Amino acid sequence: MNEQDLDRQLRYMLQESPNRDEGGMTSRIIGEIYKQPFTPRAMKGILDSSSGTTGNVLIRQDLEPVLYALFAKRFPVFDRLAKGPSNGLVHAATQITAPDSGAMGSSVITEIGTVPYSTGAYNRVTFPIAVFATGRGVTLKEIAAVAQGGSPYDPSRTEMSNGMTKLALDMQYMFLQGNASNAGGTLTQEAGLYNANGIDGFRGVLGSVTAFSANNAIQADISSMNITESLRFGATKGANAGGRPSLAFMSLNSKQAFDDEQSTNVRYDGLQNTTELIPGVRVKTLTYSDGDLALVGLPGSTMGTYTRTSDSALVEDLYFIDESAICIRWLYSENFTVLQIPTGTDAVLSERWIIFMMAGLEIAAPSFMGKIRRLAS
Repeated sequence: MNEQDLDRQLRYMLQESPNRDEGGMTSRIIGEIYKQPFTPRAMKGILDSSSGTTGNVLIRQDLEPVLYALFAKRFPVFDRLAKGPSNGLVHAATQITAPDSGAMGSSVITEIGTVPYSTGAYNRVTFPIAVFATGRGVTLKEIAAVAQGGSPYDPSRTEMSNGMTKLALDMQYMFLQGNASNAGGTLTQEAGLYNANGIDGFRGVLGSVTAFSANNAIQADISSMNITESLRFGATKGANAGGRPSLAFMSLNSKQAFDDEQSTNVRYDGLQNTTELIPGVRVKTLTYSDGDLALVGLPGSTMGTYTRTSDSALVEDLYFIDESAICIRWLYSENFTVLQIPTGTDAVLSERWIIFMMAGLEIAAPSFMGKIRRLAS
């Protein structure tokens, strides 16, 4: 389904009217359910014995798949990356900084020699879990005015769709340039703007900032090489380190510059040199020595720019990552949850929803991936 189809489906679901209960049968049934000893406490927290609800929020599971599909259309990488439950308020994990501590050829022994023992280099780290949430609502007066005025739109659907756009942008921003570990960081620094409630994104974890300087992430600055050569250089170094980079993130400006580099070398036509990022979304690819990079151009300002410390130049990053070493860690639910606040609960005549997700970004092996810095355009 395309985005327009999803919008229409959401509008239909929000406008669907419940069956009328003129005889009050619903209240009587709810009252009987409430009185039964086998009724769970969680259900009794929603139901009461007289009129239906006590005013507690209701989880709108029927809306969640449609809203998630809208979110994925705006942030397709979220659907591509692996997801797993967090093991606490922050996700604790062991990060691989080097696959082995021995010298090259150290595993070779004599016929009856003693087998040497070796280990990789690990770093015990924690990955923050952020709460992404937005409240959306419209007044009953607005709903009635739109319906009776014949306007061809649904204000409830519009607000829900806007909410998912906001969450997509904020999550994409945090994944790319979030900073929850380097206090005092600003937008103009490589560390990124500090937010104690956020998560650590690719800009800092794959960079040279204080908290992550020992990550051994691959870093390069575009100088004599162009974007194509730089991405191949970085991805090949990641493969040499034991990884296999498969995705590259860049701003649309960088993506356009990359396309311009190819104009004299190859003609892109139809599905040539493309791959499916998620079902229904195709992106171009770049071949390097050990595989292909799917090139994902990200619109807007979520990539960001900063001042390079070596020469005070304004630069932007291009990230190449190994998907096998990336995981979105979540609490409560691996997708967004929609809570509907019953109309009139707090004497306010409105329809309101809270859309939220608790998630963080685990970068398990930064030495398998890295960044390319280029002058911002």
